[in-house]
Amino acid sequence: MVEDQNFLRMDLDLKHLKKINSSWLKHFLYASYFNFLALLIFITGVIHSIFPWIFVFTPYKLAKKIVDGTEKQFGSDTKKRD
Repeated sequence: MVEDQNFLRMDLDLKHLKKINSSWLKHFLYASYFNFLALLIFITGVIHSIFPWIFVFTPYKLAKKIVDGTEKQFGSDTKKRD
């Protein structure tokens, strides 16, 4: 089985803020918010894996909130940025 090891590359873009037309503070606030949601996805996902009747769709809804929020804020052309 061949695995894609592209994710191991260093993800560095010194012009990232300029490309997405964002200030440092705005980027920090959005990134912090989305990272907090990711933490909630992890917590509710672990709880759901142990007790399947709790948080049935919560991790999915939170992940969708991250995707929808980033697409709204920074555009939906994610293939261009890969």
